[in-house]
Amino acid sequence: MGGARSRGVRTVAGVMLAGLLAAACADGDVRPQAAATGTPPRTGELTWGTCPEPSEAEAQVWGAAEHRPAYARHAARLRCGTLTVPADWTAPQGRRLELAVTLLPSTGDGPAEPLALNPGGPGVSGRLMPIGIASGGARALLDRYDLVGLDVRGTGRSGPATCPAAESLDAGPQPAAPTHRTARAYWNRLARAHTTCAEADPAQLASLTTTNAAHDLDALRRALRAPRLHYYGVSWGTSLGATYRTLFPTHSGRTLLESVVSPDPDLRGLLDGVTRAREQRFEHFTAWLAARSDRYGLGTTADEVRTRLLSLRERLTTRPLRTSDGTYGRVETDQYLDSEPADRAGAGAALSSLARGRAPAGGGDGKPRAAAPPLVAPFAGTALLCSQVTHAASFTEQWSAYGERRTAYPVLGATRPMFPGSGEVPGTSTCAGLPAPERPPVEPGPADGPLLLVAHRDEVITPLPWARAMRARTGGSLLVVGDGEHGGMAGGGCAGRVVEFFAGAEGAAVKGGACEP
Repeated sequence: MGGARSRGVRTVAGVMLAGLLAAACADGDVRPQAAATGTPPRTGELTWGTCPEPSEAEAQVWGAAEHRPAYARHAARLRCGTLTVPADWTAPQGRRLELAVTLLPSTGDGPAEPLALNPGGPGVSGRLMPIGIASGGARALLDRYDLVGLDVRGTGRSGPATCPAAESLDAGPQPAAPTHRTARAYWNRLARAHTTCAEADPAQLASLTTTNAAHDLDALRRALRAPRLHYYGVSWGTSLGATYRTLFPTHSGRTLLESVVSPDPDLRGLLDGVTRAREQRFEHFTAWLAARSDRYGLGTTADEVRTRLLSLRERLTTRPLRTSDGTYGRVETDQYLDSEPADRAGAGAALSSLARGRAPAGGGDGKPRAAAPPLVAPFAGTALLCSQVTHAASFTEQWSAYGERRTAYPVLGATRPMFPGSGEVPGTSTCAGLPAPERPPVEPGPADGPLLLVAHRDEVITPLPWARAMRARTGGSLLVVGDGEHGGMAGGGCAGRVVEFFAGAEGAAVKGGACEP
């Protein structure tokens, strides 16, 4: 569930550009707040220092290739530091953590307030998110805000929590649908790996909760000597933002939550919601293909297209098309059927070719793409997510729910739901083997500062109904972006609405409605 980034920030940034940022940070406006001594930092202390060298993945995701001049200019002004916090906020005198913090100072003439940013994941490194935001369409935020980045506890450079046994676990080739036996075997292997890591450092695992991360945000606000903290969070970052607003309502400033996670923590309901959204997106795809029957030849009505596509999938499941370009069977067909709105033309052409017994030209838009270098800390992200969900620990329940989804959603119910809580094998969960959280997640509620919830109309990772459900709990306004993206508003055609919201003209209402990028 990650990422507020420009749509074009998907090309690989070279090592030279990563070095460019490192040099800029080292030579930039870094004003140490506390001299290095042999005395450990006190809880709540924020110490500025030299920016560490970023990874190639960080440089790629946060704009080195797409916005090189702006990226370098902002990197030269970036301040980097560490914030010392308790591992457990219910025991503040105990074990401590050091969190990696960055601040990109405002370029405006007046006084600036902090705007904290979180890209989601959970567990995506957010230290360089200020540079990514300032280099894109929402760059005007710098006119009045200091942009603040943070690697959430357990991720990035904030005491990364790892579980090599789980992270190296290979689910193996996936059939069209797993059997009870294969799913149970994978669940057991993942549960054993998680149990081993949990037993190695149970206190660290217990500390990886959204509630603790929200307390970290308020410690950051206090360290910055700010009366309130403004916030922009994406995907899982919306859970963090909603939790922060609920726990610290009088210190909550203007808050924008984009691609909103459901306020209902039941994992079964979350996976059902994602699958339902994918099924609805497929129905929209069939109507789109029917309206272009002269181009794709798959039918003149949505029902006719649907019947033909499901018949095609059945045929390729039992008799895959084998060509010099590769084999096309159930898995490949499902990828085309599950295409995003922006990929419909390519997926439609691929399905049209397969229906004629030919390999898609160039593989089609539905084929797997090269993944961007990961910024997610997998084990920490799993722990943070699983601290927020319920009904996740039982294989029997997850397998039963999977069977019901296959019946309720016959097109895509058998495939893996597009949500981090789903295991690599459908019918399992990434929470396998992790202990239940000691305290329940915070129920989202209202707070003082203005709130804007942003949903993308056709996206399926965090579907539009989730934003509506969150609004019913928290209040605020809802803005619907007319695309199928997950996050990315600050880098797209609706970036002006981000700037407009945070500009907060005195007496102006929080503006919801719709935006067509």
